[in-house]
Amino acid sequence: LWEGHQIFVSKYEKKNETKEESKKGVNQKWKEQEDGMADAETVGESGRIFVRNLSYTVTEDDLRLMFEKFGPLTEVNLPIDKITRRSKGFAFVTFMMPEHAVKAFSDLDGSTYQGRLLHLIPGKVRDDNEEADGGEGSSYKKKKALKDKKEAGSSHNWNSLFLGSSAVADLMSDKYGVDKADVVLGDSDKGKTAAVRLALGETQIIQETKKYLESEGVRLEAFEQPPAKRSKNVIIAKNLPAHTPADEIRELFEKFGVLGRVLLPPGGITAVIEFAEPGEARAAFTNLAYTRFHNTPLYLEWAPEDTFSTPFSESSSNTKAEMKSDHVETSEEQGDGPEANSTLFVKNVNFDTTDDSLKAHFSKCGKIHSCNVATKKDPRSGNKLSMGFGFVTFWTKAAAEKALKEMQHSRLDDHALELKRSNRAPDKDESKSSRKKRKDGDPSTKILVRNVAFQATKDEIMEIFKTYGELSGVRLPRKMSGTGSHRGFAFIEFAAKSDAKKAMAELSGSTHLYGRRLVLEWAEQEETLDSLRKRTAEQFNAGSMSAGKRKRFEIADASTNEENE
Repeated sequence: LWEGHQIFVSKYEKKNETKEESKKGVNQKWKEQEDGMADAETVGESGRIFVRNLSYTVTEDDLRLMFEKFGPLTEVNLPIDKITRRSKGFAFVTFMMPEHAVKAFSDLDGSTYQGRLLHLIPGKVRDDNEEADGGEGSSYKKKKALKDKKEAGSSHNWNSLFLGSSAVADLMSDKYGVDKADVVLGDSDKGKTAAVRLALGETQIIQETKKYLESEGVRLEAFEQPPAKRSKNVIIAKNLPAHTPADEIRELFEKFGVLGRVLLPPGGITAVIEFAEPGEARAAFTNLAYTRFHNTPLYLEWAPEDTFSTPFSESSSNTKAEMKSDHVETSEEQGDGPEANSTLFVKNVNFDTTDDSLKAHFSKCGKIHSCNVATKKDPRSGNKLSMGFGFVTFWTKAAAEKALKEMQHSRLDDHALELKRSNRAPDKDESKSSRKKRKDGDPSTKILVRNVAFQATKDEIMEIFKTYGELSGVRLPRKMSGTGSHRGFAFIEFAAKSDAKKAMAELSGSTHLYGRRLVLEWAEQEETLDSLRKRTAEQFNAGSMSAGKRKRFEIADASTNEENE
C-alpha cells in the first residue's frame, strides 16, 4: 500500500518491432483475403470476381454498367456500411458465362475507375450444397425448409396477391362479428360451402388492398401482368397473420438496413417494404424468406421494377393528390378503350412530320387515343425513317367520322393528306398505355372460367358469381367418359353486361377456390342471325366470283378446241 492506494507491479517486456513488420501489419487484412482465396476456383471455373479498392461513392448500377459490357451478369453485390451509408470499397460480381468473367478480369484488373486503381482477384464461390443438404443428422422438415429458402428467389412460385386462408377467415369473422368456426364450418346448404365463403372473402380483401395501395402511389398495372424486370429494393411480404401491425414489420426488416416506405393495407396480411439500398434488401430477403413469423412461414417476393409511381425522396402528399386526380381523369377518359371503327389510315404524310404534329393537326376533331407515324429502321445508320403514312385513333367513332369528312385532303407540312378507315388492331404500345385487364376478346355477358378445381360443383360456381348480378346460365361441361367429373372450366352468362364487367374486374385478381386460382376470360359470343346471314352472303359472293372465273376458263378452252378442229 502507498498512501492508502494499492500498487500492482508487473514485468515489462519490450516488443521488438521492425519497420518491415509494422508495414506488414498495414496490409495484413489484404493478405488474409488473399490467403483465403488460395484454394478458391479460378475465374474461368466459377465466373465470380472479387473487386476491391473501389470508390466509396460507387453504386451497384455503376458496377453493373461497367461489367455488363463483357457479358450478362447473375449477381452484383456491393456491401454498404451501416453507419456511413456508403460502400465498403469492395464488391462481388458473378457472370453467367465464365469466359465473359475471364475477359473482364484481364481487361479491368489494374485499370483506373473513378480515380482509383482496381484490383481484381478470383471470388470464392458460395458453398450452398452443404446447407441445402442440411447435414447428415438433419430431419426432413429442416431439409425441406432449407431447400425452400434456397429457391425463394425463383419466380415460378410467386403470386403477388396471395392471401392465406386462415388469415382470410380471421378477417371475415372480425368484420361480420361471427366465430371463425362458423365461417369455415358453417351451413353448407345450396352451395354456400366454406370454399365459397373464403373465395368471396378473399376477393373483397383483395379489392380493399388494391384501393389502399393505389392511394399510396403503387402502380396496380405493374401487378396485372408478368413483370419484365423485378425490383432490387422493394419486397412483398405475404402470408402474414391477420391485423399484423406495421411497426412490427418495420422492426423485423430494419435490422438489415434503412427502410423507405412500408405499406400495410387494411387487414395486415400483405406488406410492401422498400429498402434504401439493394444490397440490404437482398440480405433481408435471404435471411427472412420462409422463416417462422407468428407460427406461419413468411413468404417473400421481389416486387415489379416499376411498383411505385414516384421515388421515395419525391413522394409527398401533394404528389399523391395529383396522382389521384390524374388517375380519375384517365380512368374516366379511357373507360373500355376506344370505340370500334375509330381508327383512320393517313396517307401521303411528309417524311418530316412527327407524331406530335400529326396529333395536333387532328386534335380539333375530338379526343385522340393514339397517334403515330409508321417508321422503319435505316439499315445503314440505324435511325428511324418515316414510311409516309400513319394511324390516328380517336376515342369515339363520331370523332373519326368528323375527321374523315372535314380533314380529307387537308394540308400538313405542304402535303395533302388522304384519309381512309382502318381496321387495324391496337399496337402493343397502345395496349400498354391503357390499363390492362385480364381478358381475351371484347366484353360481353358471357365469361369463361378456367382452372376450376375438380371437386368444385355447379352450385358453388353459381354462388360465387351471382354475388355480382343476375345470372342467365351456368354451364360446367363434363367429361365424355361418363365418370361424372367436369373438365376444369365453366361458362357463366349474366343478364346484364355491366354485371359481367364487375365480376371480371373483381374476380380476375387472385380469387382461389379449393386452392386453385380462377382464371377469367371473355367468352366468344354465339353468332346471331344477322351475323350468320352476313357470313353466308360473303361466302356466296366469293363462290360466285370463283365460279365466274371457272366458266370463262371453260369457254376459252372450248373456243381453242374448235379452232384446232
